[in-house]
Amino acid sequence: MIELYISQNKIVGSAAYGKYYPRVSYKQTMNIHDMAVHMAEHNTPFSEGTIEGILRDFVKCVREQTLNGNTVKVDNLAIFKVSVIGNGCKELYDPTLDKTITASIGTVGKNDKTGPAVNSLKLLAQATGEYTREELNKDGKLGWTDKAAAEILAAKTAAQGGGNSGGSSSGSGTESGGNSGGSGQSEQGSQSEQGQQTASTYALTISRTGVGSATVTKDGNAVTSGTSLNEDDEVEISITPAEGQVPTATVNGSEIELTEDNGVYSGSFAMPGQASTLIINTGEGEDDDYDPNA
Repeated sequence: MIELYISQNKIVGSAAYGKYYPRVSYKQTMNIHDMAVHMAEHNTPFSEGTIEGILRDFVKCVREQTLNGNTVKVDNLAIFKVSVIGNGCKELYDPTLDKTITASIGTVGKNDKTGPAVNSLKLLAQATGEYTREELNKDGKLGWTDKAAAEILAAKTAAQGGGNSGGSSSGSGTESGGNSGGSGQSEQGSQSEQGQQTASTYALTISRTGVGSATVTKDGNAVTSGTSLNEDDEVEISITPAEGQVPTATVNGSEIELTEDNGVYSGSFAMPGQASTLIINTGEGEDDDYDPNA
């Protein structure tokens, strides 16, 4: 079962401000070794060592083939392929500098009309077979985490006037067991103030690519690259991509789920317990050869 938690958009000025969105609460990250152990338990004649070796060779071959310009289709899982993030050169040829657009990776100077065509490469994984959105919708089973269920119950109890504090707080979903009645900022996944004060802090490096705009905030305050944050602090992201573009955001290589509302993409993540890197791409578009039925 896929467990969900609740995230409220707190980015002031966003079209999605104040709205609640479900996010997946991932239980663990399983690497190749973990998958080999799991597969060996499925009544297979192969040992976990043999399976792990095959999987590692498969990964190497997928990389080799995609970098050779091929697509690799793993039936009932995904189609892997390498795509590009382009620079958007103004001209194919600049006669002033006798310079053409080049099939290479790099950046284009602010005043340059041409240069490297590609900013960076990226790997795409397009769902196929039993992993298409339609099939996942049929088979996926959803449920709330214990914390999310408690938050929903608290909101229901507060709305029905069943609180214990005599109704002295403001109307923003009070947490159960809250006797102070004061700051009505029931931040999702909140810890006690004492716990927050003793939490370790870690630096968040922010890298942006693309031609759109993006803001990163915590509790409505802007977060810049190098800012130190507490572990589990909720960081909000709001992205307005260029027309026709689909943005992406990752933290430490893990993709952040983004929700679109009137052309603005919003998402959030809990600050990991380590120095971390947030990468936001505001210029990523879908490939021209994208086939939703593949």
